[in-house]
Amino acid sequence: MDETQLWHQHHLASWLRLAATLRTEGWETQVTCTAAPVQVDGALPNGERFYFRARHSDVSLGIGGDDPADIPEWEASEPHQEASYLPAVDGEAIIRRLARRYLEEHRH
Repeated sequence: MDETQLWHQHHLASWLRLAATLRTEGWETQVTCTAAPVQVDGALPNGERFYFRARHSDVSLGIGGDDPADIPEWEASEPHQEASYLPAVDGEAIIRRLARRYLEEHRH
């Protein structure tokens, strides 16, 4: 196995571990792509559907709406220099930060 294959195998495994960790916290998660762009979708612990995407130099989280990947009710993003190949450790910090921001803005 060459270096690129090893990197991709490690990258995929780290995203799958993150998805499993989030599921233990009540999230529904599915990693649909791990590179160019990184994509995860599912539902937050409160049941609201989300779509997380990292592409080029932007990482975004869309929540709610009929299709959060297309026209979410709420969306926020953060810059990241290598978003298309976002490491799961960076992705975890960003998805948690943006989800927390959403929940803080939508408390009643």
